[in-house]
Amino acid sequence: MEKLVVCAATAHAGVRHRYLMLRQVKAFADRHGYAVQMLWGVTGAVSNYRHENLFAPIPGVEIRNTSTEELKAIKYFCEKYGEFTYKGEPLRMLRPGETPGERFFSWDLTGSGALANLVPRPFPQLIARPCSPLQTQVEGYIRANRMESRLGIRVRAMELPNQKNRIHRVKSELDAVLHSLYRIPWYVPVFIATDSEYVQRMLVAHFADARFLPKEFTHVEETGRYVHRDDKHAMETFVKEVGCLCACGMIISFGGFLNDSAVQSKIIKEPYSEAALLNVKRA
Repeated sequence: MEKLVVCAATAHAGVRHRYLMLRQVKAFADRHGYAVQMLWGVTGAVSNYRHENLFAPIPGVEIRNTSTEELKAIKYFCEKYGEFTYKGEPLRMLRPGETPGERFFSWDLTGSGALANLVPRPFPQLIARPCSPLQTQVEGYIRANRMESRLGIRVRAMELPNQKNRIHRVKSELDAVLHSLYRIPWYVPVFIATDSEYVQRMLVAHFADARFLPKEFTHVEETGRYVHRDDKHAMETFVKEVGCLCACGMIISFGGFLNDSAVQSKIIKEPYSEAALLNVKRA
């Protein structure tokens, strides 16, 4: 019987969280000869999408779509008994400090982090690639808008106020981000990816050549309107935005995005003086 690690993330984990977990698990598995199966939660955190309806297959990983109820049951059994039954086989949950068995279960970032400590860094990249229909749309948009000569701007405004080192849905924080971006010349061509209608509107007003994918901002808070987490169309748009951002010549990121580890060499920091070179390249 082959060695196996089964992994799953919490039901509320977004796609970036899930792929980070999987990258750590797969780095361990590839080095030590384990097969990998991932339980993909079809939950509100991913607008109830099955993996194959958003992403292409992942080489070396078997994905099983799993309901919120199944994830809750797994969490319950693991917390109470330290294991759960998977396809008729009891699998022990790996705990920090334990030695992995021949066949075991890794829960969320706690388990994947423990496995990551057993593998030399840096880990191999794990790119989340859009499924074929979305990839076709992304490639067409990238060509039509010359994305390689644009500055990608990603601003993620977090829902929860206690998340450290993040931009929150607080007007003073959003304005601070905007003021830092206003130092970029208005003529620099940009691509904007944000979940805040206010941020998008203000950046479009500043930059003469701004592109963004259409989306609905249907979630209303005191500080404005935001993309709703349960909006299925918005989830598809986010996956396409990731492809566009990664194709940009340079990128500014507040809050991070899926696959950002693969384009670190393109990410620039304040004072963003390099951004003006994109307009020269485009001319």
